[in-house]
Amino acid sequence: MQSKEDANQEAARCVAESEPAWMGVEPAGAFLGLEGRVVLHAGPPITFARMCPLHRRGMVNACFMEGWAKTEAEAVSLLDSGEVRVESAMDYATVGSGTGIVTASVPLLVVEDRRTGKRAGVFPAEGRFGGGFCGWGVYSPEIAANLAWMRDELFAPITRVLRDAGGFPLRDLFAEAIRMGDELHSSQKAIDALFTRAIIPYALKCANAHDLLAYFASTNRFTHNFGQAASRAALLSAQEVEGASLVVAAGGNGVEYGVKVAGRGNRWYTAPSPMIEGPYLVEGARRENQLPWIGDSSITECRGWGGRIRPINPDVPSGGTGMIDVDVVLRTGVEPVINGGMIDVNGGWMGAGSAHMPLACFEAAGRD
Repeated sequence: MQSKEDANQEAARCVAESEPAWMGVEPAGAFLGLEGRVVLHAGPPITFARMCPLHRRGMVNACFMEGWAKTEAEAVSLLDSGEVRVESAMDYATVGSGTGIVTASVPLLVVEDRRTGKRAGVFPAEGRFGGGFCGWGVYSPEIAANLAWMRDELFAPITRVLRDAGGFPLRDLFAEAIRMGDELHSSQKAIDALFTRAIIPYALKCANAHDLLAYFASTNRFTHNFGQAASRAALLSAQEVEGASLVVAAGGNGVEYGVKVAGRGNRWYTAPSPMIEGPYLVEGARRENQLPWIGDSSITECRGWGGRIRPINPDVPSGGTGMIDVDVVLRTGVEPVINGGMIDVNGGWMGAGSAHMPLACFEAAGRD
């Protein structure tokens, strides 16, 4: 068996040498192999009974989305009985930012690490509906129709183009965006522009080029979802490296925050979810209405982006750079910084800031 140092170097190479490419869009059920009635959520596993109200609402709305229930009472009965299962998104080849609601019919942006063949899929930004169903757990017939349109019409032509082309390469775009000032978690001004320019030749081969380019040009931070998929695809390889001590997944469900460590499969190490500290940018937003950390977007910090580049909140001291090593955190006691959006208890974005991955997660991993 190789040394921990060698194992960490191997796991780090999985990320540093990854070659992410967008391969198109697929329904979550087929891509992830979802069986039966199942709803995926952000953060470590949690029962429906223990979920925060926003997540519980998202589970109920998932039952409406998939046609499993017509009333809230019917949906709650299905969820309480286990007839509809709730499972962690990051126990699959996906991540769930915000509430992270994924059901079989949800479209996923599929990114492949062409170095290894590992693939991950993440739901797209929902355009004019903002966080919509997947990010905020909100349901309406219009939101459902928009997701179906994105899956069946908006992205279908470019999926065929990308497959013929062998994918749309992302590595150089991410690298250039970092040089231009993005930290690729909460700031995507550069990558949004770079992606939109680079995708034009592919979009022009599609009959719906106008709709595609309008979506990319008008949807703020749409590349965040591509960044999460690229990070997850690379870290799926790192997760398989035995003997390493690097964090390969991390996220919260509004109640608990958890991390996974390379070579330890789907074991989670959890602690209470932290609060994000930062300015409120929505009128009327108050701390008492803010949820503790919810979402899997700190997958970007696991690969060295986001708070590992710089905290969004300058009042939060840096927690280190590069990938996150459990042993280093335990030795120094310095909790890694994670950037993210502050979410209202009723859904919706309140502002952006920074938090720390809880030391207790690392202490639990160290005892295992």
